[in-house]
Amino acid sequence: MSRGFGLLEVLVAVAVFAVVAALAWGGLDVLARTRHALDAETARLDALQRTVGRLERDLRQALPRPVRDGAGRSLPAFVGEPAGLELSVLLPVSGWDDGRAATRRVGWRCDADGLRRLRWPAPDRAAGARPEEEAMLAGARSCRFRYLGGDGRSLSRWPAGGAAGALPRAVEIEFEVEGLGSIRRLIELPAPPEDAA
Repeated sequence: MSRGFGLLEVLVAVAVFAVVAALAWGGLDVLARTRHALDAETARLDALQRTVGRLERDLRQALPRPVRDGAGRSLPAFVGEPAGLELSVLLPVSGWDDGRAATRRVGWRCDADGLRRLRWPAPDRAAGARPEEEAMLAGARSCRFRYLGGDGRSLSRWPAGGAAGALPRAVEIEFEVEGLGSIRRLIELPAPPEDAA
């Protein structure tokens, strides 16, 4: 004799299934939120690493070459302020990679929008030439650049009464990034050639 499920048995089975489904949904929701938070943290850390790496590459390619502005006035090879810097660098020529490099003028600025990289089309500027800007690290705040002179002193501006082609020994940058805290990095610049010392 075949006997089916009673109403009470079906209700108990549905209640048990609902409890198990609610627990599973809660676990999946926690996993999804954790994954989202980890993805956001990874993106912030990736942007930070790319920015610091790019800044370090620019500084390690610094050249002691003064440039001319749009009015023909000479600008030092390296100009440093508390909120940013501008320098002459040796960078690969864009386009097909043929191993050539050329002198370029780049800059870094920190303002309310974060940390930005600037690049001029040519080292010596034509009148009215504007730099191309690239947002590097949104949310960077409280930026401070400092410059280490040849005598070991830490300065807030560069050049410090030296020659227009003089480079600092190192640049220190300090800033804060939400979720990552305070970041401080000291980057050594290339040493001048022996015969120039």
